[in-house]
Amino acid sequence: MRIVYTDHLVALLGQAQGAAARLAGADPDRRAALIDQARRESARLSAKLDASPLDDDTAQEVDRRDAAGLPAVDDLPKPAEREAGWARTLKLDDMETQEVAAAEYGNLLATFDAEPEIASSFFSEPLEALRALHRELTVGLVAPEDIGRSRRTEQALHDGAQGMVIFNAPPAEQVPGLLDELAAWLTGSKGMGSAALPAVVVAGVVHERILEWQPFEAANGRLARAASRVVLRARGLDPHGCAVIERELAADAAGYHHEVAATMRRQDLGPWVERYAEAAAAALERAADAIDPLPRPEPPARARDAVADLDAGAPLTIAEYVRRTGVGYEAAQADLRALVGAGVLVRELGSRGLRFRRA
Repeated sequence: MRIVYTDHLVALLGQAQGAAARLAGADPDRRAALIDQARRESARLSAKLDASPLDDDTAQEVDRRDAAGLPAVDDLPKPAEREAGWARTLKLDDMETQEVAAAEYGNLLATFDAEPEIASSFFSEPLEALRALHRELTVGLVAPEDIGRSRRTEQALHDGAQGMVIFNAPPAEQVPGLLDELAAWLTGSKGMGSAALPAVVVAGVVHERILEWQPFEAANGRLARAASRVVLRARGLDPHGCAVIERELAADAAGYHHEVAATMRRQDLGPWVERYAEAAAAALERAADAIDPLPRPEPPARARDAVADLDAGAPLTIAEYVRRTGVGYEAAQADLRALVGAGVLVRELGSRGLRFRRA
C-alpha cells in the first residue's frame, strides 16, 4: 500500500503523540469522567455517520437503561425464518425505527466496553477480533448466522440524502481473501507489515479498508470506526478511549465517505491517512485539554481582524490569509494555529492543512 509521509502527516503524528502523553499522565479520576463522556459521544456520532435515525430522546432513554444495567431495548424480536435478503439479515421487518436506533446505539456502548479485551488480541488474532467487534455491534439486529460471517451479497455505499452510489464495494467472493491479506499485514513483524508503522497510520489503514471492502452484511461503518479505536488502544496511543475521533469525521460526513471513493480511484492511501490523522490529532488534543488544558497563544490582533468578516462556516485558505494580512507563510501558519486554538477557526479535514473554516 502506498503512503507518502508528507511534512503535514509527520507534524500530525507528533501532535497525536504529544496529546497522548498528556492523557497518560492525567489525573485518573478526571480521565474516568472524560472516558464516560467519550463513550456516549462516540457511540452517538458513529450511529449518525451510519445515517441512523437515532434521536435525542431515544439516546437519553438508552443512557438511563445503560446506567441501570438494563439492555437498550426490551423484547427484541427473536430470530425467525424469513426470506433471504437485507430485511432478514438486519431483522428490521418487525421493529420500529427508534427500536432499531436504540439497539444500534446500545450495541455501540457495549462495543466500547468490550474494546479493551478485544484490543489485547487484535494484533495476534485480527480476524477473530474483527468478528468479536461485529458480534457486539450486531447482536439482536442481525440473524445469528450472519454475525461475523463475510458477506455473500454485493454492496454499495449510498448517499443517505440523495440515494446515489458513492462507491461499490469489491465483489463478495473477494472479501475472504482481502481480509486474509489485512490479517497478514496486521500480524507482520520484523519490519514487515503494521509493526513498522505508527499507530495512527495503522488505525487509519484499518479504518479505510473496512469502509472500502464492506466485509460483512451490516454495520461496516460502525465496525471500521470501532476497529480503528481498538488499534489506538492496542498500540498504547489511546488505551482508555478518551478521543472522540467521530466528532471530526461527522463534521463532514459526506467528505468522509467520498474520500474512500477517491482513495479507490487513485490507489493511494496517503490523503486518507492524513485526513484520519487530522481527526485523531484534534480529538486527542481536545481530550487532553479537557483534563489539563495548556496555555494557548493569544491570536495577534491582525489575525482576529483578518477573519472578523467571515461568516460561520466560511472557508479560508492560507493563501487567502497571506493576501489579507501581508505576512509570510510561516507567520500565517502560526496565526492560523492560534486562531484554531482559540476556537475561532477549525481545520478542514483532507486539505493537508491548507484550508480552514470559521467556527
